[in-house]
Amino acid sequence: MAQNPTSATRTIKWLAVAVALAGLGFAVHPLYVEGVIFGLWQPLQRPPGVSSKAHYVSSIEDGTWFDCSVDLVKNVDTCKAWDSYGAPLADGDFRLECLGRAATAKELRPSSVSSSGGHAYAIYLFGEHGARDLTLVPVSNEHPKPCPEVTITYPKTSAASGSK
Repeated sequence: MAQNPTSATRTIKWLAVAVALAGLGFAVHPLYVEGVIFGLWQPLQRPPGVSSKAHYVSSIEDGTWFDCSVDLVKNVDTCKAWDSYGAPLADGDFRLECLGRAATAKELRPSSVSSSGGHAYAIYLFGEHGARDLTLVPVSNEHPKPCPEVTITYPKTSAASGSK
């Protein structure tokens, strides 16, 4: 049974709309990826095991998921971090290196994590001087004087020894 011209035209129009939408999808996908890479928006999906409160931070080649909050009572920042595939990188209480205090909510803007086997050595924070402006270290790594003062003393030189 042959289709009437109206039915055939309608089918062609729907097919054209479907092709146009598919083409638009292919055109939009690179823009979506670029937006995630440059931090304009968050990925639409997260890996299994990553907290629903976690925020994705891209580092162009890869990225890290962070779920950090300030605990004013304990004076720590509680942070969890996962790589872009959902593998744990950090989980624990942290304080600002050399300052011995929690980062404030305004300062707590993680940029990257230095870790090995799920144990974080440091979580770096964005700040006015870049992506590693401040550093959070695990509370267990703190010392009574976390950053000792260093004094450099130069030997005295005489004016005669410098001129020959």
